[in-house]
Amino acid sequence: MDTSALRPLDLDWYGQSVPGAPRWRLALEGEDLLLRGAVDRTPIRVPQDRPGAFAEGLWLGDVVEAFLVHPATGWYLELNLGPFGAWWACGHTAPRIRQGPLRLDGGRTRMVAADDHWDTTLRIPVASLPQELAFDPGTTRANVTFCLGTPQQFLTVADLGDGAPDFHRPDRFLPLGELLG
Repeated sequence: MDTSALRPLDLDWYGQSVPGAPRWRLALEGEDLLLRGAVDRTPIRVPQDRPGAFAEGLWLGDVVEAFLVHPATGWYLELNLGPFGAWWACGHTAPRIRQGPLRLDGGRTRMVAADDHWDTTLRIPVASLPQELAFDPGTTRANVTFCLGTPQQFLTVADLGDGAPDFHRPDRFLPLGELLG
């Protein structure tokens, strides 16, 4: 897969370098929202990470995640994508307050995983995004994150502040337009 469109994310939550050169992409392609992550090191896999599976708990292994928030209501969508092509989506009414897992129609994955690298993509039709999100590239806010390795390192594109790693800080997400590429 062509990696030229991927953006690097070199430092973890605590400012430490991360092996494997993690890279990401969040994009609108045709009618789809695309999330892609690639890392040049052995993937840490959880048993439920199987191609195309809808599975919770991917964050216990390597995972790339996207968060999208409706800025007026605070409702947000969490998307998780494992190195072997499993994915999961969950709506939240407030930080860490789940509305429940969401099986978004038409979600599909593509992956390449080997002993020394992984590269995985999730495509979701924009039309299948939940109404609560009121998805609009001009107003939606977002973040892209990774959980990687053992022990885990936590990476985030948006500056989510200090303290223990916590990706559920939607008030600190960035304008979606800054992340699209």
